Amino acid sequence: MTYAVTRQFNLVLSVPIIEASWSIPLPVQPTPGPRSEQNARGLGDISLTGRWWVRKTEDHSGGNLSLGLGVKAPTGKYDAADEYPTLSGQNPTVKAVDQSIQPGDGGWGAIFDIQGFKRLGKTVLVGSGTYLANPRGNNGTPSIIVGLGLQGNPSVQDKLVNSVPDQYLVRIGAAYPIGGSGLYVSGFFRAEGLPRYDLFGGSHGFRRPGYETSFEPGLTYARGPDSWSLSMPFALVRDRYPDPYTGLPGDATFPDAIVLFGYAHRFGAAHLPGGPACEFRPMPERLGADGASGRRMLESSP
Repeated sequence: MTYAVTRQFNLVLSVPIIEASWSIPLPVQPTPGPRSEQNARGLGDISLTGRWWVRKTEDHSGGNLSLGLGVKAPTGKYDAADEYPTLSGQNPTVKAVDQSIQPGDGGWGAIFDIQGFKRLGKTVLVGSGTYLANPRGNNGTPSIIVGLGLQGNPSVQDKLVNSVPDQYLVRIGAAYPIGGSGLYVSGFFRAEGLPRYDLFGGSHGFRRPGYETSFEPGLTYARGPDSWSLSMPFALVRDRYPDPYTGLPGDATFPDAIVLFGYAHRFGAAHLPGGPACEFRPMPERLGADGASGRRMLESSP
């Protein structure tokens, strides 16, 4: 929910509700067995961000830049548990689920946000970037390494609890209206990831660092106070960073494509600065190095 305090300043409140699952074939070897699924659900980490348009909106409807600063509260459960077996496929017990599906990460975070647009004839150039800084090193929850019974390996002793990692998302592209129908077509370059080392604080514990870039075509339909958006980022480059403790390739999987659908309703004022083309707001997604096992908590899109 976004509330325009003035035409220059608005507040954005995000209250995520998480319903997620993660699975792995167990036993893994010599012959992979049936997939063992883990599930987690509940309230996620609530965030509040304030955004300020740098230029006076009444005089700069053809282009503007907003700067945002916010806070993420650890309201989501970060030690959710489910019953699943060890790596051998035996002895199912209740343990903490994989980091990627935990509703929260257990840390307070600072959100840095920048968004802008520029009209060139009918075309609107749009760009946005969000960085979530999590100073906390780890949250004390046993990692999936413990859950699968691998904690006896000396090489994983530093990864027995979950880290509280930073995250980022950048989108740059353009939108173009189709006649006067209220329909816009768009195309974006998208980069998202989870860094190995945090901007502030410690970077200890288990995390899956890496990044993915995508081409994101989309459609947005705006009619009166309502708008609908649909986009599908297709992967371009995907890379997982080496494990800093062992130097071996990191643990990660990446999606070939993501589907995002969003709906927005605007109460009160007829238009925001920039018009419908600058109001694309896909539903919040979990951001991270990889779709199956990253942490996707942010979606920043003008």
